[in-house]
Amino acid sequence: MLKAILIIVVGLAGIGFTFRHLRRNVRELKARPKGSVKTSDLIFNQGLSFLWFGYLLAFFAGLIVNNLILK
Repeated sequence: MLKAILIIVVGLAGIGFTFRHLRRNVRELKARPKGSVKTSDLIFNQGLSFLWFGYLLAFFAGLIVNNLILK
């Protein structure tokens, strides 16, 4: 029982951390002046950023699903 609670707490904390930093990252990207960054750099940086946060969300959601629901 304690193991399940710990997995839920870690998973939800990780998902919350990921969403909080994703929102902060999006706000910083929107705050940049339009002409200050090259389009190729912007696409490359934003793409990798969203890919990273997607991996984090998949990891923490998978942690909860794999260890609790599919047991």
